[in-house]
Amino acid sequence: MSSATTSSTTSTNGNSVNPPRKFIKRPDDKALKSQIDSLKEEIKKLDLTNNELNAQINKTQIDSSTNEKRSELQTQIKALITKQSTVKNERNAINEQIKNIDSQLKKKITEIQLQTSKNQFKTVEEIDKRIAYLDELIGGGELKLADERRFVKEMSSLRKLRKDFGQIEKIQVLIDQDKEKIAALKKKLSTIQSKELSNEFDKIQKELDQINENNKSIITKRNDFIKKRNEIKKQKDEKYSEIRKLKADFDAEYTKFKQTLASEKKKRDEENKERIQQEKQQRLKEEADKQLSEASIPAFETEINSIHVLLGHFDPTYVKPSTNSSKTNGFSTSHNSIRTVEMPADVVVLKKEKEAFFAGSKSSKKANGAANKKKSKGKFTVDPEIIVALSDLSIPFPTKEEEVPNTITILKETLSALSDKQEEQTKLNIEKAKARIAKLQAEEAENDKENEEPAAATTVAEEEEEAN
Repeated sequence: MSSATTSSTTSTNGNSVNPPRKFIKRPDDKALKSQIDSLKEEIKKLDLTNNELNAQINKTQIDSSTNEKRSELQTQIKALITKQSTVKNERNAINEQIKNIDSQLKKKITEIQLQTSKNQFKTVEEIDKRIAYLDELIGGGELKLADERRFVKEMSSLRKLRKDFGQIEKIQVLIDQDKEKIAALKKKLSTIQSKELSNEFDKIQKELDQINENNKSIITKRNDFIKKRNEIKKQKDEKYSEIRKLKADFDAEYTKFKQTLASEKKKRDEENKERIQQEKQQRLKEEADKQLSEASIPAFETEINSIHVLLGHFDPTYVKPSTNSSKTNGFSTSHNSIRTVEMPADVVVLKKEKEAFFAGSKSSKKANGAANKKKSKGKFTVDPEIIVALSDLSIPFPTKEEEVPNTITILKETLSALSDKQEEQTKLNIEKAKARIAKLQAEEAENDKENEEPAAATTVAEEEEEAN
C-alpha cells in the first residue's frame, strides 16, 4: 500500500485553509482478480486432464467374471479374518481364565505349606496314629505321673492341631477343584484351533494372487492412471490453496487499508475541528476587541464635537476647551439623534462617521463671514448643514437673529448635560459590550457542545471513492 501527501490549499495571505491530506491507495483488486482467474484457468485444464484419466480408468477394467471371482475371494478372506479374530479372542479369554485360576491355586498351596511347616505331621492320619499311641501308653498305667501329664497335654495339642488340619483339608479340596478347572479349560483350548482357518486363508490368498498375477498388466496400468489422477488432485488442491492465500492476503491488506483510511479521516476531522475552533476563537476575539474598542470611545463624542462647532458658528468668541479631545471634527449626519436635552440614564449612542459640513476655525470664519454678509443684507438665514446638525441634537434652529442667544444657551446646556453623562455612559457602554461578549461566548460554547454529538460518519464506500 503506497501513500502520498498532497499540498494544502492556501489563502491569499499565505495561511493554510485546509490541513494537508494524505492519499491512501486502495488495494488493487483488479490484480487479485487477474491472478485468481489465471489459477482458475489452470484448474480447468487440470479438470480436463482428470476427466481423460477417469475415462482411461473406466476403460482399463478386468473382465466381469474375473472381477466377480476376485470379489468373492476377497469377501471370503475378509470372513476368514473375522473368524480368526474371533478365535484369537476366545483363546485369549480362556488363557486369561487359566492364568487367574492358577494364581489362586498357588496362593492356596502356599497357605497349606505354611500350616504344615510348623509341625512334623503332614496328614490327619499321622496325627490320629500319634494320639492313639499316647492314649495306649496312658491307659497302660505304667507311666510316671510327670510323663502322663506331659502326654495328656500333647494329646490335647494334637487334637487341636487335628482341627486345624481339617481346615487344610477343605483348602485341599478347593485346590483339587481348581486343578480340574484348569484341565477342562486346557482341553477346551485344544479344541479351538486356528490352524484350519489359516490353511483355508492361505489357499484363498493363493488363488487371489493368481488372479492378480494373470491381470497384473491391467492392474498396473489402471494403478498408473489412478496415481496420475491423484497427482492431478494434489495439483488442484495446491491451486485452490493459492487462491485462498491470495484472498486472505488481500483481505488482510484491505482491512489494513480501511483502518488506515479511518485513522486518516479521524486525524483530518480532528485537524479540521481544531482549525475551525481556532478560527472561531479568533473571530470571537476580533469581535470582542471591536465591541470593546467601540464601547471605549467616550460616549456622545460625536454630539459634543458637533456642539463645539455649532457654538463656534453662532458665537465667534467661543473657544473650544483644549481638554476635550475629539477624533472627529465637524458635525455628524447620524440619524441616531438625541431629541431631548435631558438624556435618559440608559441611553446608548451609536456612533457613525458622517461628513462634516465644516470643521475647525476656518469653517467658523467662513460661516461667520456668511452670517455677516446675510446680516448686511438685513435678512437672517441658516445654512442647511446647520439645520441638520441642530435637528440631530433635537435643538430648534433660530429663525431670526434674536433667537440665536437662546440657541447658544441650549447648546451649552446640552453640552454640559452630555459632558456630565459622558464618563458614566462610557462605563455603561463598556459593561454592556462585555455582557454581549460573554453572551456570545456562552452561545458559541453551547454550539460547540452540541456539535460534539456523533455526526453521521462518511461511509467506507465514500471514503474509498474519495481515496481513489
